[in-house]
Amino acid sequence: MEVEGKSIRRNWFTHFVCDQCGTKTLIESKGEPAYPDEYFGGENKKKFGGIAGTARKYWHERRARAVRSLCKGDGRRIYDVGCGDGLFLEACRNLGFDVGGCEPMDKAREQAESHLGCSIQHTAFDTTSAPYDIVTTWQVIEHMDNPIDYFRLVWKNLVPGGVFAVSTVNMESWQASIFGSKWLHLDPPRHLWLPRRNELEKTLIKEGFTIVERRWSFMEFGPVGYADSMINLVDQKRDRLLKCLKTGFPGFRNKLLWLLAALLTPFAILLAAAEALFARPSTFEIYAVKTP
Repeated sequence: MEVEGKSIRRNWFTHFVCDQCGTKTLIESKGEPAYPDEYFGGENKKKFGGIAGTARKYWHERRARAVRSLCKGDGRRIYDVGCGDGLFLEACRNLGFDVGGCEPMDKAREQAESHLGCSIQHTAFDTTSAPYDIVTTWQVIEHMDNPIDYFRLVWKNLVPGGVFAVSTVNMESWQASIFGSKWLHLDPPRHLWLPRRNELEKTLIKEGFTIVERRWSFMEFGPVGYADSMINLVDQKRDRLLKCLKTGFPGFRNKLLWLLAALLTPFAILLAAAEALFARPSTFEIYAVKTP
């Protein structure tokens, strides 16, 4: 990732864009706190409830089966960085994994510990329990200000041939191109580092990993990305739909929002399916192994 580039201002935040690789880095943010309590959902120990919560459980179970299929031998020690409310680790434990993880945000860590009934670390790999057979990082690296140092830390804490699974938002998606600064998954001020997929893969290879598989599950983040981004075009408060999916739809205006989202959803699903068909989904997953 080169340092030469240009600075592009969008509304109240600024991204530095590398001329060589196209990576976007958030360099200025103002306004609301980055992680208010509502970011982690309501008071039910879950980030999402209702249909959204059920869908999240399905996607995490799907990912758990994916990493199990790539894990060779008897290795069953898995560590999830940025584990949130622990739903993915629960799916892994149900498949027979020995689970561990970290979550730096206090409310999310409390949710995970309550959900799993075990201790979750505040900082990644801050005990001597490594090495692990699998390390996972779902929708987390975009929140890091120095992910390359993190990749090196993962390499040190994996067994030879161990699996590293990572997912992030896709700056080459149709959504990103269409909506620009109004794109839901741009998510300022939380998303700090936004690489293109090929640049992320080059970085992982340089840091000692071999890419073995790529996946995109367009239904998980695609439809909500299109629906909320469309609403952002006319709404003064950005990403309102995603917030309401976490905390509910109180009040008349939010109930109108629910109705609008319901009308937009069929079109959003079709658009998300189309961009995935052309390998331009809103998010992607990379599965790599530690090169001995």
